[in-house]
Amino acid sequence: MKRLLACLVILTALAAATAHAQPSAPREIAGIALGADVKDLAQRLDLSKAVPLWDKPYLTRANIQPTKGFRTGYVLFGNCANPGRIVRIKLKYQDKDPSFFRTTGRTLTTRYGDPKPLMSDQGALYLGMAWKFGNIKTGVTALLLEHAAGDDPEDTEGTSIRLTDNAMLDLEHECYEKTRQKEPQVQPSFPLFEIKEDWLLPK
Repeated sequence: MKRLLACLVILTALAAATAHAQPSAPREIAGIALGADVKDLAQRLDLSKAVPLWDKPYLTRANIQPTKGFRTGYVLFGNCANPGRIVRIKLKYQDKDPSFFRTTGRTLTTRYGDPKPLMSDQGALYLGMAWKFGNIKTGVTALLLEHAAGDDPEDTEGTSIRLTDNAMLDLEHECYEKTRQKEPQVQPSFPLFEIKEDWLLPK
């Protein structure tokens, strides 16, 4: 009888732990998964125009070909630690209505728990929420849902969703830094004259 009670206590504890456990991190959206090799997605991506990011040359951006339910999208993939492996997926939904953002946010909250609200200097023109999964040891996957209502060309109107494998992203950065240390620092080719303060400011 004591053993039976002990088993029941253990099973109850396990059930409670499972109920409160963090949901598994999302890894895929619209048929594109984090960690996937871009070679296997040649029909989904415009690899002919893929270019490294100017400020993060260890990552390359490729636009996603037209996909139902979305207006635009792109992936970032590594070119150092894991060449060709996708570390980020970002898509902008076809539906621009703010109500779509709210509905999608409620669905994701039900699925993944309460998000962290995101703020922007756009004020009420920007809405955002973020979820993080995992920890520093196991690696963090981030999910962001954002809505912009302004007319800033850098942040076009509508709702976008973003998935990032930060562990893979960090590996790319570390690999790049190690490689760069072995190479001489590239010196600017222009201008040849000494710059003054007004060179750094608009006029």
